[in-house]
Amino acid sequence: MKIKNSQIVNFINGIMNLKKKKLPIKLGYAITRNIKIMDPVATSYEEERQKILEKYAEKDDSGKFRVDDGSYIITDIVAYEREMNELLAIENEMQLHTVTFDEIEKCDLEQFDALSVQDITLLDLMME
Repeated sequence: MKIKNSQIVNFINGIMNLKKKKLPIKLGYAITRNIKIMDPVATSYEEERQKILEKYAEKDDSGKFRVDDGSYIITDIVAYEREMNELLAIENEMQLHTVTFDEIEKCDLEQFDALSVQDITLLDLMME
């Protein structure tokens, strides 16, 4: 299946909280497998993102990126956004480990932690 970098970034950033929950074994296994499948792509994405920041983010005297109100200070926002959008739109061919919705529904059982709407949205990428 083809998965955009933006989907991988969202999955990796959000899934760590989900991994802390008590989940059915098949679901937990699928999440762990998919993190390992996506990790090399996420690493490549991060390397390219750093290159884009090197081009467009202001640096202080010590060479560190300048930040204002939690965001990088960008010198050419139009070019920066164009390159970031292009990077986020890149599609990657990968075979994810999938689970059925029935497996996800098991989280409603008492012995497991319930899933939030946000959790289910993250898992949509790996549902059969």
